[in-house]
Amino acid sequence: MNSGVVIDPTQTHETSELKHQNPLTTLRVDPTGRYVAAGAQDLDVQLWNLEDGNHFSLAGHKSWVRSIDFSADGKLMYTACWGGTIKVWDLSHEIPGMKRSFQAHQGAARWVRLSPDGKHIATGGNDLLVKLWNAESGELEQQFSGHDRHVYGVDFHPDGQHLVSQDLMGNVVVWDLKTNQKQRTIDASVMTGYDKKFAADMGGARDMQFNSDGALWASAGITKVVNSFAGIQDPIIVVFDWTTGETKRQLRAVDKFKGVAWGVRFHPEGFTIGAGAEKSGKGEIWFYNDEQDAAFHTVSTKSSARAVDLVGNDRLAVAHADGAVRLYKMTAKDSQPDEGNTTAESAQG
Repeated sequence: MNSGVVIDPTQTHETSELKHQNPLTTLRVDPTGRYVAAGAQDLDVQLWNLEDGNHFSLAGHKSWVRSIDFSADGKLMYTACWGGTIKVWDLSHEIPGMKRSFQAHQGAARWVRLSPDGKHIATGGNDLLVKLWNAESGELEQQFSGHDRHVYGVDFHPDGQHLVSQDLMGNVVVWDLKTNQKQRTIDASVMTGYDKKFAADMGGARDMQFNSDGALWASAGITKVVNSFAGIQDPIIVVFDWTTGETKRQLRAVDKFKGVAWGVRFHPEGFTIGAGAEKSGKGEIWFYNDEQDAAFHTVSTKSSARAVDLVGNDRLAVAHADGAVRLYKMTAKDSQPDEGNTTAESAQG
């Protein structure tokens, strides 16, 4: 609850950390704000209950988990790994457990998203396919072909009638779920580049999100690639206009930050949040308004930021390469904590 709490991104400060011994690969907060889940390089999913401080390591994936999503009530969690597997976890009991597992893609399953009505699961992967699954049975309902390179990100439009997918080369495809046909393609090639040293294409969406009314969506990744393996590239967050399909904004880091934009979130109060990893091993959280493409405020982090998500309206959860999920508040330090959201922070010190 955020009654009476004044959100001020320029006051953002770390309040606590949830520790794990291995680098984290991604992160998601469930819509109720109870759980934060992170993938880790030990292959397990790390799950923290923010209400009581309990921590669970959920084993079963045989490769790094790259994407996580939750049901609207927070009782089910969906995870996708580079082994091509999707797992569904039941969080409704005292001890979370696996409910279902299925092979979704040949090669990596890079993304998983639940539809707004909770009836369908969308995935994308290295087999160049976007797939739609029945969320209850796990049965394949439809698959879409049209990408020539690995599919990095997939998300539902809030209307539930369209999917957007983006591949390694920045090609974006909008799929009409009423006709199961490609509706249009969008050029986001600014989010890719060729690494001459390693003779490899680099790019793809590291994170995607629509704003609440679906008028905009944002994709986080890289641009101006020089030597991607060494981190010599620029982070970028591209904001697209849904109606026109055109690039509306290209959000950048400030100063000489070289690395990857790993996360993006639209805040309900109208500003945009990004997070990234710098080649030095440190990270940043960026805040953007509607007036300029450079961040109006930047928070330096102790370690590379691998993902960001909102906890309510006044807190952020950020996954870091040093194994910690750090919680940040976007209020003045003397603001009162939200009722019901203090247990995990005090338990973690």
